[in-house]
Amino acid sequence: MIIKGNRDLLDHRAAVILNSSQSKTPCGHDRWISSTSLAVADLTGAGYTIITSIGLQTWELAACLTAKNKGSQIIISPEIDNEEGDTIFRDTLDRFDLNPDNTAMVFTAVESKANKPKSGWIMRDKAALHLADRIVPVSIRRGGKLQALIKNLDSRKEIDPRFSIEYNQPLSRPARYNIETVNRRYPAIDYIIHWTRTCHGPWPGEKESRYYERLLKSGDEYTNNGFNTLINIIREQRIRASSRKIRKGIRAVGFSDMNPGEMLGWMRWLPKRVNWNFEPYGVGIRKDTAIRMGIRPVIYGGRDDYDKIPADDRPYFQGAGEKDVDWRQEREWRHIGDLDLSAIPEKDFIYYVWRGSESGLLDIARDSKVVVLGPY
Repeated sequence: MIIKGNRDLLDHRAAVILNSSQSKTPCGHDRWISSTSLAVADLTGAGYTIITSIGLQTWELAACLTAKNKGSQIIISPEIDNEEGDTIFRDTLDRFDLNPDNTAMVFTAVESKANKPKSGWIMRDKAALHLADRIVPVSIRRGGKLQALIKNLDSRKEIDPRFSIEYNQPLSRPARYNIETVNRRYPAIDYIIHWTRTCHGPWPGEKESRYYERLLKSGDEYTNNGFNTLINIIREQRIRASSRKIRKGIRAVGFSDMNPGEMLGWMRWLPKRVNWNFEPYGVGIRKDTAIRMGIRPVIYGGRDDYDKIPADDRPYFQGAGEKDVDWRQEREWRHIGDLDLSAIPEKDFIYYVWRGSESGLLDIARDSKVVVLGPY
C-alpha cells in the first residue's frame, strides 16, 4: 500500500462518514449535507482523524469540511498516477487547500486507471471501512452496496447512528425547458454564440475548496447551474477551454453561428450524463470581433480528411458525422485555448437567458444586449 503525507495519522483513532451516491446537483439545504456537516464537526472536535476520499461529491464534501474544522484526515485515492501518487497528492493538497501536516493519502489502486475511474470505488469503500474505528452512516440507500458493506462489518467496529437520516430525494432537480412554447423565429444574427450548461462539480479552473464553500451556502438551488455558469463567465471575463470530443486532446472553446431559435431545436436531455447537451444561456460575440480574436469556423470532413489538411488547421477539424448525424448543421466556430474576454468591448457582446427575471441579474454586463429566450 502506497502512502503519502503524514503517515503518523494512520495510528490515530479514525472515523468514516458514509453517504450513498447522491444527486449530481446537490444544494446546501439537502439533509445529507447538513447531517454530514454536523458529523464532521462532532468527530473532529472529539479528536478523530476522518477518512475521506476524492472523485465523488459525498466524499469530497467530508474532506473540505474536515479542513474547515481544522481536523486531520486520511484521504483514500481510488486512482494512482505514473509517479506513484506524488502528483495526485500534491494536486489534492492544492485543490482542497489542505494542510499537509494534517493530511495523509492512501492509494488503493496499484496501476493507473484514468479511463475507468469507477473501477476503484468498491476497493476504496472497503479500505475506508477497514481503516476506521468508528463508522458513521448518514444517508444510506436501502439495498445499496454501502448498506451491504455495513451489514457485513467486523463486530469490533463501532457504528455511530447519531447522524443517520433517511435516504431522501434531492431538493434541487435538473432544469426543465419547454422549448415547444418558444417562438423560434429569430432574425439572422451577426454573432457567434457559446452556450453554457450545468457543471457537475467545480467550474473549470475552480478549486474544490471554493466550490464546496459555495455549495454549503447555496440554499435550495444548485450553485453551478446553467445560468450561474454564464454569470461566472462574465465575472471571470474568461471562457475556459475543454478538450472534450476534440482530437489529440486539444483544448478549445466552441461557438455556433446558428440562429438562437434554430439552436434551441438542438437541445437534448442526455440521461446517461444527467444533463443537457447545452442550456438556453449563452454569450455571443460579434463575428468581425471574433475573427480578430482568432476564432475560426471549424473544418468539417470525413475520417480520412484529418491527415490531409495542414497541421495548423488540424485543431479546427471536426468530423462531419455518420449515419443519421450531420454535425455540420451546428456551424461550429472554435478558439484554441482559453478565451480572454477582457479585451472585447462590451458593446460587441450579446447575452441569452431563459427567464425575464434573469436578465436583470446581468447588471454586470451593463453595456451589452440581453435577450430572453423563454416564454416568461
